[in-house]
Amino acid sequence: MLAVGEEESKMLPARLFAALAILQFGPARSENKTAHQSIDVYIHDTYFVVAKTHLQLLQALASACFALIYLAAARWILHPLNNSLGLTHLVVATIGSVLLTVSLSAFVSLASASGLSAIPPANHWPLLACFAGVLCCLSGCVMLAVNCTWTAVTVFRSH
Repeated sequence: MLAVGEEESKMLPARLFAALAILQFGPARSENKTAHQSIDVYIHDTYFVVAKTHLQLLQALASACFALIYLAAARWILHPLNNSLGLTHLVVATIGSVLLTVSLSAFVSLASASGLSAIPPANHWPLLACFAGVLCCLSGCVMLAVNCTWTAVTVFRSH
């Protein structure tokens, strides 16, 4: 039987991801009532309009899914997911979330300042921030896969 402190420490990534989902959902919900800022993206004759609210809601949904995964692993598996890998996953995913939000805000402000729907070629830092944010989010998913694999190997070695 686990002590109360041990069970709470096993659920720390789940709680932190749930808090992150709430923190990401709040601004997206309040921003829905203000003027919409969006960026237009043209890809192969397809026109996409991406608003900052869409990105924040998607990030909140991903964080809620991660929280559910860590909660399910802590409640239903005898060997829950590794806490240090879970916290690393949280940090990398949060960095990616912040970079994506900042880069989309920069895209919108640069496009509105220049009066164009495209980014001026002299400003490449928002594109680099967006690329780094996507890489961080993908790295977070890889960290979750490594954590699940590590737990599965640990469980099979113990039997």
